[in-house]
Amino acid sequence: MYRAKIKLWQFCVLLTLLAVLAGCTAVQSPQAAQPANTAETNATLMKIYQQGYFTYGLEAQYRPFEFRDENDQIIGYDIDIANEMAKRMGVEARPVDTSWGAVIQSLYDGQFDFILGGMTATAERYKRVDFSVPYMDGSSGLLVRSDDGIAERQDLNGRIVAAGEGTPSVKQLEDTAAELGIAYDGEIRTFDDDAAAYEAIKTGRADAYASSIVSLLDWASQNPGFTVVPFKSDAWPAEYSAAAFRKEDQTLRAVFNGLMIAMKEDGTLAELQLKWFGQSFSLPNDPPVWAE
Repeated sequence: MYRAKIKLWQFCVLLTLLAVLAGCTAVQSPQAAQPANTAETNATLMKIYQQGYFTYGLEAQYRPFEFRDENDQIIGYDIDIANEMAKRMGVEARPVDTSWGAVIQSLYDGQFDFILGGMTATAERYKRVDFSVPYMDGSSGLLVRSDDGIAERQDLNGRIVAAGEGTPSVKQLEDTAAELGIAYDGEIRTFDDDAAAYEAIKTGRADAYASSIVSLLDWASQNPGFTVVPFKSDAWPAEYSAAAFRKEDQTLRAVFNGLMIAMKEDGTLAELQLKWFGQSFSLPNDPPVWAE
């Protein structure tokens, strides 16, 4: 009983902090912290403080965002971010390894509190979730064999192309074919995890794999004979990685946003980017939104 009272006290303090954060970040990010103070919007955050930990969904096959080390422990950029968030909140962070193709449905099924797994914010996903402020560049790239003659999107004509199941790269490949008037060799192949896609590229069962450019560069740096080319179109908006929350979890999202902006301002996020990507990135402080 005593422990529960302490957690409720922490929750009240955090709500006070949230109000301060909203005022401090209003100029930089008018959308970053504006929760409605209702039982529904506060429920998940209350639960987190009562139990002493939060859970977050990811698929642990997306290096360097999250992957398993030699001891089968999940490590990576997202893990470090979650642990830093938890430390600042006074709770623990617990990752939940899940299937990426169904990750949003799993969120609404209650399998975890939010998604932190290198997710690219898109208009289609925004119909079901609300995004945090960006915490990583989410630009796309194409993984190809170095000697295969693919240097730009036009070179995909007649080639076997692939993307991650349930990722924005699938639609980008579809848009590329329509925009450039090219045709692929068969249907776009989809893979539930990067490891299977990398094996397909190695064995010639795919000629190009579209995914996040930072994760592809990490893999190519460790596998001679492969390279990554930019996968961009003037018709596509800037892409960012963001955490995803249930529509009703506005208070939890606002707390995450406030802490993420603080991590940007005090240099913590830049340090983690240098650790996992070898460089830091300039990112906006407004959550990605689309007209409903």
